[in-house]
Amino acid sequence: MSLRLRVLLVLLFLLLFVGAPLAPAPAHAQSAETAAVITELKPGRGRVEVKAAGGDWKPARPLLALRAGDMVRASDDAKTAVLLSGGRGTMRIEGPNGAFTVPAAAAAGQGQRARALVEASLGFLAGTTRESSQAVLATRSAARPPIIVSPRNGRVLPEPLAFEWLGSRFSHYTVRLVGPAGPVVDRREVTGARWSYPADAPPLTAGTRYTLQVVAGSQPAQEAWFEVVDAERAREVASDLAGLEQELGPAVSPTSRAVLRAGLLAREGFLHDARRVVVAGLAADRDEPTLHQLLGDIYTRTGLTDLAAESFDEASYLLGK
Repeated sequence: MSLRLRVLLVLLFLLLFVGAPLAPAPAHAQSAETAAVITELKPGRGRVEVKAAGGDWKPARPLLALRAGDMVRASDDAKTAVLLSGGRGTMRIEGPNGAFTVPAAAAAGQGQRARALVEASLGFLAGTTRESSQAVLATRSAARPPIIVSPRNGRVLPEPLAFEWLGSRFSHYTVRLVGPAGPVVDRREVTGARWSYPADAPPLTAGTRYTLQVVAGSQPAQEAWFEVVDAERAREVASDLAGLEQELGPAVSPTSRAVLRAGLLAREGFLHDARRVVVAGLAADRDEPTLHQLLGDIYTRTGLTDLAAESFDEASYLLGK
C-alpha cells in the first residue's frame, strides 16, 4: 500500500472514530478533531477534571479524547498525562494547582508516516470509551471452566506463542492444537493456565486457521481459533511499531507508550498482541486505570464479558468512583 493511500485511510479513520465532544460548543470555539488523549490518570486524594470550551468542569476519564481549547486541571496530589496529536509529545499535569489548555494541532506535513501512525492510534483510543466504558453485565462464578483468554478468535503475529485460559496454576489440563488436517499438538497433564507452543512442535503455517482446545477433567472442551499472519504482514506491523516509537521519542513514559502501542495493534486487529502489551504495562504500573480500561475494551472485543467487567471495575476503583 502506498504511503499516500495510508495517510488518506488514516484521515478517513479519524473522521469516523473520534470520540464525542465533552459538551456542545459553538463551531467557532472548538475544533471537531481530536487534539489529545488522556493516557494516564491517577486521582490520588485529589481530582483530575476537564472543561470543554463553553462547558462546565467534569471528572476526567481514561482515554478521553480532548479537543483544541479543552482545559485540564489537577488538585491535591492528582496527576495525569495527556498525549498530544501531531507528534507534539506528552504534557503532564500535576496537583495541587496544575492546569493545561490543549493547543490546536499544527497542520501535518506531507510524508509524515510516523506521525500518521500516532494519529491512527489516538483515533482508535479516542473511540474506545464510547461503548466499552458503559456497565458490562456479567455473571461471575467461583468455579469457571478453562475459558481461553488469548489468543482468542483473531489474527496473531508469528512470534513464540503463549496460550492463556482461565484456570488455576495448580490444576492439570489437556491442551490440543488442531489444524485443517487434524491434531498438530496434543499435550496432557499441562500444569497451570498458560502453555507456550513448543519449539520442537511442527511450525505453524501462515494464513491457516488453527483451533486451540483446553480440557479440564470431565468438563467439555473449551475452544478458540487463531490465525498467524504471513512474514510480510508481520514486517509491516514491526515497521509501524518502530515508526510509532520513533515519533513518540524518549520523553513519553513507558505507560503512555504501552497505551499507544496497544492502541495501534488493536486497531489493526491484533488483539492478542495488544493484550500482551497492556499486561506487560500493568506489571510495571498496576495502579494505572487507563491500562485497566484498555484491557477491558480488549476483553469486550473478544467476548470475554466477565473479564471486561473486572477490568472496568478495577479502573473505576482506582479512579475513586
